Amino acid sequence: MSTTVTLINVFTAKPGKQQELARTLAEGTRSFFSKQPGSLSSSVVVGGDGSKVANISQWRSVDDIAAFRADPRFAGYMKCIVGLAAGESMMGHTTYSHTGGIEDQEVA
Repeated sequence: MSTTVTLINVFTAKPGKQQELARTLAEGTRSFFSKQPGSLSSSVVVGGDGSKVANISQWRSVDDIAAFRADPRFAGYMKCIVGLAAGESMMGHTTYSHTGGIEDQEVA
C-alpha cells in the first residue's frame, strides 16, 4: 500500500457560491497548503451541478496533515470556507491508480 496519504474534501456550496468557493480553495492551496511540509499535490475539482467542489490533496503523512490543521492560520481559512459551504472530509491510502496508461494496483 502507498504510504502517501490522500485527503479528499467534498463541499456543497451555498447557492451561487460555487465559483467563489473554488477560487478560495485554490488560493488557500497556492498561498498556504502547498508551502506546508509534506504537501505533495492538490487539485480543486468543480462539479457540473453548480454546487459541489472537491479538494483532493496528497501528503507525505497523517502527521503532516495534523500539523497544517494545527497552524493558527487554518482556523481563519476554515471560517471563510464554512461561510461558503458545508463539507465532509476523508483520508486514506491509494490502492489503485491509473496515470497515462500506467496502472498501479495494490490489494487492499
